[in-house]
Amino acid sequence: MTFRQVTIRRRVHVSIDLRALGQTTRLERSTLEQVRARIAHLREKTKEASTAKAFDFDQRLAEVKAREVALREEKKVQKKAQKEKARLELVKESAVDQDVEMAQLMGFGGFGSSKK
Repeated sequence: MTFRQVTIRRRVHVSIDLRALGQTTRLERSTLEQVRARIAHLREKTKEASTAKAFDFDQRLAEVKAREVALREEKKVQKKAQKEKARLELVKESAVDQDVEMAQLMGFGGFGSSKK
């Protein structure tokens, strides 16, 4: 069966299938009381949703603040680590410079061989 044939079959047999299940394709007309009850129900539902959103907003605000504080602390730690790394590099370079100066004062240029 092609897609078109399946679609046509569904359209033709939908009422038969519904009758087999004990249902009909006709809708019951709502009364005024049913409509009013449904509207009241929906109003209650929206009130609950709005109060839940307000609570969620406060909670989300607190989460965002906590995330910002954690991010700031992380940046501080990274900055401190970079400063420490730069300080160690400076100390290492100054130690190498002192060794080179000392070697020149003692009269030799390095420990390498003179072969070329």
